[in-house]
Amino acid sequence: MHVNFDLARSGFSIESCDASDRAIRMLLPPLGRGATCLAAVEGEHGLVVGAAGLTAEFRGQDPVGPGVAIHVISPCRRRGVGSALLVALEGLAQSRGGRALYASQRVDADSGDAEDWRRLGFSPCARVETHSLPLQQFEPRLGPLLERMVSRGRVPEDARIVPLHVADADQVVGLHVRCLGGESEVLAARVRGEAPDAFHPRYSRVLLLGGRVVGCILAHRVSRDVAAVDANCVAEEVRGGWANIWLKLEATRGAQSLGVKRFEFTTFDQYADTRSFTARMGGVTTRTMLLMRKMIQG
Repeated sequence: MHVNFDLARSGFSIESCDASDRAIRMLLPPLGRGATCLAAVEGEHGLVVGAAGLTAEFRGQDPVGPGVAIHVISPCRRRGVGSALLVALEGLAQSRGGRALYASQRVDADSGDAEDWRRLGFSPCARVETHSLPLQQFEPRLGPLLERMVSRGRVPEDARIVPLHVADADQVVGLHVRCLGGESEVLAARVRGEAPDAFHPRYSRVLLLGGRVVGCILAHRVSRDVAAVDANCVAEEVRGGWANIWLKLEATRGAQSLGVKRFEFTTFDQYADTRSFTARMGGVTTRTMLLMRKMIQG
């Protein structure tokens, strides 16, 4: 199908295309199943000079909207190619009920990538910090705290924590999507161990309440001593107390049993308590990235 954005003065047009096309795969990051992709095609020679895509799934938090990726080859930048692709993406997203566009990948603060998004009208909507946290203080500090909670009856009798490999994979994916967003297909592959960065089945931990998945810490190993914590989420009904403490403690025990000495993880602005906890436990911030967003007008 041809999307009739014929831009004669600029010498290119915008056309819909398949995400599996070689040129698209070279220009865009993976956007998951069902992604909608567009190509900017140079008129005289039919060369693809830029590409853009929308994720099929929307970010769950308001304002809702899909993830987007845009890339224009260097010789064709500053000719309106990116802006034309963005106009087409906005129209497609709005027709599906989207109110905003979100950059599909985070960018380093004050980087050239962040500036490129700003030129297209995007602005930061969240700051994402990467932290490095040693594990040696978890057991002596969290262990006694959990014991007090258990002794005071704060931990439900039907609550238990299991390794990821024995938990219901579909429920784990559903909790992640509800709490943190993400692509269901991509998450399912990582939960089931079918992706290169699959969550570790033994020290990733899942919290069950009455047999239902209500919390999880999902991580994968990045080196002999370091594990990256990809997700730490709990259902609203068990937030703010024993659930997070127990999950952190059990994930730490599982990781330490396999020789892991340090966790690396990211936090968003709304996780001020986690950032405070990290500082108290001797952690440091190693990187600051931005999530970029553009509101759809009209």
